[in-house]
Amino acid sequence: MVLTLGTEVPSTPADGLVNTIWVPSIKNIQKPTAAEIGTDLSNYVTLGGWSCSPSQESISDQRENSAQDYENPGRKKISGPSIEVIDNTNTAHSAQNAAMETLTEGVEGYFVRRYGKQTDTTFVAGDSVNVYAVRIGMSAKMAIAANSVLRSKVNFSVRAPGWAENVKVV
Repeated sequence: MVLTLGTEVPSTPADGLVNTIWVPSIKNIQKPTAAEIGTDLSNYVTLGGWSCSPSQESISDQRENSAQDYENPGRKKISGPSIEVIDNTNTAHSAQNAAMETLTEGVEGYFVRRYGKQTDTTFVAGDSVNVYAVRIGMSAKMAIAANSVLRSKVNFSVRAPGWAENVKVV
């Protein structure tokens, strides 16, 4: 299909259309089930607070009889994995601090991210999600700024079995 210059392509605003769920256990990251969906941390994640950039290295494939260099897809990795969350520790809102209470250093589990549906919509079979097997690292209080809220950055590492993008909930 060729698009004619100037053809309008619709887009969907992202505001309010991203879920971030913490799941202690998933049997198969390629086939997460709706029943496995766990603690919804979406209300705690700050705007732009999700940092998890998948990339793929290249494998050089040079040939003696060619003046060109070729490449093949190589190892995959995630750079800069962290999540910035509202931190209500020691405040009048301490009872609403699920992110900081859940994401403690050393804990292993899974982040499940769903894009494109209202966050109060139940996960159902057929939803497309990204699943990340992680180990939580240290957390650090974010710098205080005028007109901001208390928040912390929680680092995490991707662990085996890794991650799966655009898989369907079963």
